[in-house]
Amino acid sequence: PRTVICNADESEPGTFKDRLLLEQAPHLVIEGMLMGAAVIEADHGIIYLRHEYETGRRALETALEAARARGILGPDARGPGLAFDIELFVSPGGYILGEETALLEALEGRRGEPRHKPPFPVTAGLHGGPTLINNVETLAAVSSILAHGPDWWLAQGRGDYAGLKYVSVSGDVAEPQVLCLPWGTTVAEAINQCGGMAEGRSLMAFSPGGASTPFLPAAAAETPMAFETLREAGSGLGTGALFIVGTGRNLAEVVIAQARFFRNESCGKCVPCRTGSTKGVAMATEAARQSGADITPALQQLHQTLMRTSICGLGQVALLPILDALERFPDEPS
Repeated sequence: PRTVICNADESEPGTFKDRLLLEQAPHLVIEGMLMGAAVIEADHGIIYLRHEYETGRRALETALEAARARGILGPDARGPGLAFDIELFVSPGGYILGEETALLEALEGRRGEPRHKPPFPVTAGLHGGPTLINNVETLAAVSSILAHGPDWWLAQGRGDYAGLKYVSVSGDVAEPQVLCLPWGTTVAEAINQCGGMAEGRSLMAFSPGGASTPFLPAAAAETPMAFETLREAGSGLGTGALFIVGTGRNLAEVVIAQARFFRNESCGKCVPCRTGSTKGVAMATEAARQSGADITPALQQLHQTLMRTSICGLGQVALLPILDALERFPDEPS
């Protein structure tokens, strides 16, 4: 069996761009899945939806019924030799279920834990068959690119960058929102499009891609929002969740809260992640109480162990927010 799956289990803290797309333009996701089905000759599609997204669920159900009524989906679909239909599967809930192989485990009725790779889903995915898995933003872009052409898409970016990027902006900005930006737009420009900083604060730090991407200082605000430039700056684009921290905030509290989230969301399959994330949070919390205790060497050693031995990305980044904050913001209260 060949299957097309939309990963709509958007669980990264601070990320809400997929939610907006699902609520306001669900037909774009359906069209993208149809294109994928035509390419891999699949007859079955699944939208794996985050369980809190009730408004998105209703919008998707309405769009799916409309597509079936028009003969675009279902057993009588008038597609190119395909009778393709899409099932809506509501996630049982959990950060790890956004990882593609844990998602497959949940779809097959098992505990949501990452699989060892290889094999990869493209060759051995759902029920052992070839499986195409993409996220909401990727699938929603397909029909626009095909409708306007690749040259149009390339022209949307700035300079050497191509295309458009949805970014969830939250934190200490005047108007938190989802922005659709040309690739290569700087962080400072994104903040300005959100009305600037909130409550008269100045920019202290920002995380460009969600809780799993390290904070960068205000001096890096002119960095273009692209994979390579943010990686060179010491962070990453991640899920496109730009989180802004203004002056007057306690950055230690912010990064410990992020690490606590990863600790709580560990699926527990690998012992290093399960116990290491718990130990790391305990160390950081105690150091914050003692105001200035140097835990960097011990925490760095623990982080390296998790990096080498965790099966999936959660354990590999669980302690990264704390470590990077200790390195980049040594003068902030700890």
